[in-house]
Amino acid sequence: MPRTVTSDVTRRQCCTGLLSVLSGLAVGSCVSVSPQEERKIGTKEAQEVERTVGLVRDPRLVDYIQAIGMRLAQATGRRDIAWQWSVADEPDANAFALPGGFVYVTRGLLALTNREDELAGVVAHEMAHVTERHAVSRVQAATPLAILFGVPSGILGIVSPTLGGIVGGTGRVVSGLALAPYSREQELEADQVGVTLCARAGWDPGALGNFLGTLERAESQGERAPRRSSFFATHPSNPDRVANIESLARSLSSVRVTPIASTREALLRRLEGLVVGNNAANGVFAGPLFLHPDFDVAIEMPASWKTANTPEAAGAVAPGDTAAVLMHLVGEGDDPVVGARADGLTDAQIERIRRLRISQLPAAALTASTRDRTRVALTWIAHRKRIFRVTGVCDDTQWERYRDDFERTAMSFRPLRAADQDRITESRLRIRPARAGERIAQTLARGGATWSAAEAAVANGVAPEQHLEGDWPVKVAVSERYRAAGGSTSTPR
Repeated sequence: MPRTVTSDVTRRQCCTGLLSVLSGLAVGSCVSVSPQEERKIGTKEAQEVERTVGLVRDPRLVDYIQAIGMRLAQATGRRDIAWQWSVADEPDANAFALPGGFVYVTRGLLALTNREDELAGVVAHEMAHVTERHAVSRVQAATPLAILFGVPSGILGIVSPTLGGIVGGTGRVVSGLALAPYSREQELEADQVGVTLCARAGWDPGALGNFLGTLERAESQGERAPRRSSFFATHPSNPDRVANIESLARSLSSVRVTPIASTREALLRRLEGLVVGNNAANGVFAGPLFLHPDFDVAIEMPASWKTANTPEAAGAVAPGDTAAVLMHLVGEGDDPVVGARADGLTDAQIERIRRLRISQLPAAALTASTRDRTRVALTWIAHRKRIFRVTGVCDDTQWERYRDDFERTAMSFRPLRAADQDRITESRLRIRPARAGERIAQTLARGGATWSAAEAAVANGVAPEQHLEGDWPVKVAVSERYRAAGGSTSTPR
């Protein structure tokens, strides 16, 4: 769930604008795209990333990534690209680039980093996708539906410019970040260009190969199903890739320069406090119960439905992907009908709204059908100067099956209770000095760790049975009670 309010009009304009830009481009004809058009495409996609994925704002991390990027930018010799480097608030280990010079690494990838050369290798690789113009074709080939929740396109109906925006917005929220994978040829080219950039900028050109091994080991730790936002899902790998990187790295000469983080300990100090896994600032699920500490909100999704949470909304999808229910923050105020008007409902639709109270809070509800026989249940609820919207969507033929689920979900909206607070926890990266001779499992055993010994070994670049040196800094993911922005523990108000 978001920390800030973005109007649905802005969302629709942004999405429509991007589609109109992309529709004028033929896939594979990137040569005809001007640098100005690339930047326009990238800017709109970057807005979507910030809205639906979110960005990490910690200056220790952001400044560090930018410093690495600026050194690499000098090595590219490309003064025509307005580079921008960011940390995406995404738990999976990944990195990606958008047209026009927008480059991202995720906090999940940062948690696995042990050397600055590795991080520089990843950033250089993504910058190479920009300089070689792979990023434009990748966005063109993206499939924006059903990535996160798997909601079929048939759910995304249009009844009017107003309800069409609401239902379409539901589809965009549940889609998540959708980027098509690069081709084998593009990956090899980005490896070659990125490794060369690292050597020019003074980093170890072979470090990318080592880090790919780390990412591959991390992928294999406890995976029940492939993650669609992981590095290898968007960067296809092959057995020869690391060997090719190592071979090229051996052929390059580089002048070693002073690292930005001079030691491993200095690097880990930049990572101290990094959120590992889901970010409680966006709310957390405790089973079907969604809890948002900063908004003081609890809402229960239907049992057995698949739940997910993004910076823009929290929601659930029915088995078989036949219905969805989501909660958005849509505006500020005390009157839910004002929130409905802000969503763009017509006067005729406003007249059909039914006022009610949910958990002693003012609320308003409306049910509507779309032209393609999609049924939408809308409930606006005002709470603590904010207006939230609970949206239930299903095919018209499924309405009798799901209407009670939609109503129960909306009616479950309530302020947090004191008992809820203990359930709002998150894992953060902490640095724990090893004791001489102990193994990684013994370091974790001193309390609070959420990583397994195998996961911690991969994250620290050591073998599970390796004996550690005394005071060697170990990254440990520790479960902590959520603290709101400003450092105080969040409590129900």
